[in-house]
Amino acid sequence: MNAQKGAIQSILIGAGNRGAETYGRFALAHPWLFKFTAVAEPNPVRRTNFAAQHDISEEKSTDSWEKLLEFVTPRDVVFVCSPDRFHYEQVLALIERGCSIVLEKPVVVNTQQCATLSKLALGKNTNIIVCHVLRYTPFFSTLKRLLDKGKIGRAITFNLQENIAYYHFAHSYVRGNWRNASLSSPSILAKSVHDLDILYWLAGAPPETVVSMGDLSWFKKENSPENAPDRCLDGCPHADTCPWYAPDLYLTENTGWPTSVISDDTSLASRMQAIETGPYGRCVYRCDNDVMDHQDVLIRFKNGINASFSMNALTYNKTRIIQISGSEGEIVGDLDEGWIEVRTFLHGTKERIQLGSSVGGHNGGDVGLMNDIASIFKQIDDSPDPETNKTIQIKNSKSSIEESLEGHWMAFAAEESRKKGIFINMDAYKRDGVSTRETVNI
Repeated sequence: MNAQKGAIQSILIGAGNRGAETYGRFALAHPWLFKFTAVAEPNPVRRTNFAAQHDISEEKSTDSWEKLLEFVTPRDVVFVCSPDRFHYEQVLALIERGCSIVLEKPVVVNTQQCATLSKLALGKNTNIIVCHVLRYTPFFSTLKRLLDKGKIGRAITFNLQENIAYYHFAHSYVRGNWRNASLSSPSILAKSVHDLDILYWLAGAPPETVVSMGDLSWFKKENSPENAPDRCLDGCPHADTCPWYAPDLYLTENTGWPTSVISDDTSLASRMQAIETGPYGRCVYRCDNDVMDHQDVLIRFKNGINASFSMNALTYNKTRIIQISGSEGEIVGDLDEGWIEVRTFLHGTKERIQLGSSVGGHNGGDVGLMNDIASIFKQIDDSPDPETNKTIQIKNSKSSIEESLEGHWMAFAAEESRKKGIFINMDAYKRDGVSTRETVNI
């Protein structure tokens, strides 16, 4: 069944946390909007569970994405939720099929892939929506409207802090899938391309210059407490004083995220086995992680706006905090607490906008993204020429591939700046893949 007759015909590559738990669950709760008809997932338990939930035939439930290609047609929407390093190859193959693609970030993991996809994005058949879900949150959508309306005059500076939270960073970036840049990508890309994209979106102009510094300061062997074993359950003498002691994080009554990630079976026995033998039971000071646990980025945009971004693993709360300074006032806000305050200079007024808790993951961004995709395809099907209109609608979406690659370029530039101690001129960097505008001590 196609979108015109009912639900959007959808295909899933990767039935993990994002694919199955976010997009799959949304489809089950909104069957009039989305219908998954095929799935590719190498894990047999996840594949079987997803196929059963969505009534997918055995023929269209495969263990590899290559096998799935024979079922892809131009009318399909393919959700790519595989590990980061597979995205580029999969997207190129799907572009050849002429289908529409919903792509998890990061889109690519190196500058060569980014440059190639940038060129392909100029073609008429690259119908790709990137899951930059923060653009769809009530919080950042409201900020964007306030800035566009000139509520604080001309925007001058942005200061954005991403407080990852001590337990989240350890789960995903010390013990988890994004712990090692060679296996995934640097944390400034894997975690914070969301934030760099948001700064670009709010600023409304491409970046001109980027400079960055950061380090892996805490989660490494030299900080390991005395006599700490390689695994938490191997008689660690610091179990009562370590915030990252695995049983305290994963053997609780909470079986949702992040506990749901460590084992396909969330029973206590299976979770115990997972931390006894799997990656999530390792001492956080004795893992094979190498990504930064804190990094700062300074950005000069071409319209004169300066932005600072700070990613920090060692925070108590998981949230994003922003301050925007303008010619006539400032805006401050806290994403997780769900409030924005507009403060004006002339009359000294303060207007508090209470957004409250948002439904769904990523502070309502996941729901916003899926509703936007559904709206786009309804407009496409209601048009006189759906095939021609498809490209137009997707390119004009809130997070088209053309828009979304700017944040990736900024992340790559930030990482090169951090490694080499240089300012990065973005035009030269995107053209040549490297820039040494000025060497600095950072």
